[in-house]
Amino acid sequence: MSSPAWHVRVGHGDEVLGSGFLVTPDTLLTCAHVVQDVEDVSVWFPGAQGLGEVPARVALRGPWGGSPTDTGDVAVLVLDRTVPVPPVVFAGPEGVHDVRQPPRLVAYGFPEGYEREGAQTELRVTAARQLIHDEWSQAEYWSGHGQEPSFGFSGAAAMRVADETVVGMVASYDPSVRNARIIPARVLARHVPALADLVPTPGCSADEKRRLRELVDRAEHAGPLPVPMERLLHAAGGRLGLAPPPTGPTSLWQGVWYLLTESHPAPGHAPLAELAVRVADQVPDGDLRRAFRSWAREHRDRHGAGRLTPVGVGADGERHGHLPAAPAMPGAAGPSEALPWAPILVEVRRSGADSGSVVAEVSVYRGGARLLVSEERLRAARLRGWVVDRIDEAYEEIVDGRPLVAFALPRGWLNKDVDQWTRRKDKDPPLGCRSAVVVLDHDRRSKGRHQFQLRRMWDELDRLDASPLHRVTCGSVHRAAQLSVLLQDVRGPVGFTRPPTAARERDLHGAALDAPAPIVLWPRTGCPPGGPCGGSCAGAGFLDRLAERISLLPPSELPDVVFRLRKEAFLHDGPEPHWAAAGVSLVWEDPRRFREVRPLRHSPVG
Repeated sequence: MSSPAWHVRVGHGDEVLGSGFLVTPDTLLTCAHVVQDVEDVSVWFPGAQGLGEVPARVALRGPWGGSPTDTGDVAVLVLDRTVPVPPVVFAGPEGVHDVRQPPRLVAYGFPEGYEREGAQTELRVTAARQLIHDEWSQAEYWSGHGQEPSFGFSGAAAMRVADETVVGMVASYDPSVRNARIIPARVLARHVPALADLVPTPGCSADEKRRLRELVDRAEHAGPLPVPMERLLHAAGGRLGLAPPPTGPTSLWQGVWYLLTESHPAPGHAPLAELAVRVADQVPDGDLRRAFRSWAREHRDRHGAGRLTPVGVGADGERHGHLPAAPAMPGAAGPSEALPWAPILVEVRRSGADSGSVVAEVSVYRGGARLLVSEERLRAARLRGWVVDRIDEAYEEIVDGRPLVAFALPRGWLNKDVDQWTRRKDKDPPLGCRSAVVVLDHDRRSKGRHQFQLRRMWDELDRLDASPLHRVTCGSVHRAAQLSVLLQDVRGPVGFTRPPTAARERDLHGAALDAPAPIVLWPRTGCPPGGPCGGSCAGAGFLDRLAERISLLPPSELPDVVFRLRKEAFLHDGPEPHWAAAGVSLVWEDPRRFREVRPLRHSPVG
């Protein structure tokens, strides 16, 4: 087998400057300090001497500052023509390390006395995975194995003897301690993004990386992101248990490359997609924003993020995976009734920045995994339009099932008419007529006791084929604490005749949520606040009509019942208003379908 011919000598006139190696048919790498004083050089291939001296120019210099301790000591040279020499093949990110024994590395340089033909030296890395200043691997010279490194080896490829793949580039050598410094391939690509296409990264193809790199380049040329890269990176990987980089990334590309080469996410998780979605929220260009989201969606699909897995009980004692399809409703019109829910979560929290701002996030649950669609801090006046647009984007993440839009809101906002939100009033149908819409109590989603109890309740509710309505009427004499205890033994929906608009009603509704009742319904406008109703009770009539709709159906199907009811009320054109025209609020919380409370990238008080 012939020896590699991609080694080069870099010179300027009659002066030998150092070494280099061919990475594409017309591109070479060397050290920035090798070409620090020149723009044009000539290169010579000792393994392809028929090419003669080939002119080249310095096309890119890394962020090297001129000191031996500065990082980014890399330069890209472009030949004036392509050459018929096979370029290097890079090893993967772990290339310089072997847990059993250090791999033998060979470098080809041009030290004094060997300027013409060159010489080889053999090295080995001294500490697996340990980088000096997050930049160099330390290597030692094996005495008796070729020429000791010296001037003339800078820029040489460190080639693994076993398979002739390149693990990095020799940057310097200290003869007093016989130690060399090697810039690993993964660090070279951190400084020269185009190299990412050539450095193998398990789980991400060259084409996938190229497309992402081009998007990152467009984003960086558009200007700095409004959110620091370190915060975006923490938001994308922190909740998955990924350790942050030892030094904060100074660019978007460095953050992307860190996730590609240094992180090891659990199967089914795609932190790169999480980061791409967050970057999409920060770029001003609409086409670029959509391109980032498209890349994230394809990356998740390719790597199994959100793929359906069988339900089982994990080490944490919780059920994992997707839930079985809901049973068909009596008199169902078609097979779509039996499809499982495809939840879209809209999470809204108050922002401590000022009283007029909120922090909103839209996600999709798929196969038990939560996939971010978008997250932003915005003025409350913009919330409706922003949410409607992001929900439209969330549909692109749904593979199958019936969409279920769930608004996780602060307790004081649960009576908001989110099912009536629309982008263009009187021109577009409201959200509640496009899909099933429910609300969740954000306060109890963060409380372990409530989530535990709700999971156990739903294990019982799944076995029911009916939903008898427990009523809390205008004449209820229970105090809030008494009602909370009473509802602990109720298995099924709880209906209120009044909305939580007055102090007493807010207390009673809060008691039901704290019980915790998994399903709570009420008319958005009902009987006036105060004591018992005089004469006919509008709220009681509302619950009577509602009970006719839900009592014979399983609890898992109540969002669909209310969805149909909202459409019926919207389409009603009779002389009298529809009995549900004022609106139906439905709290329907099954923690198995909404398994986590994600830490927000935006601090609510930031």
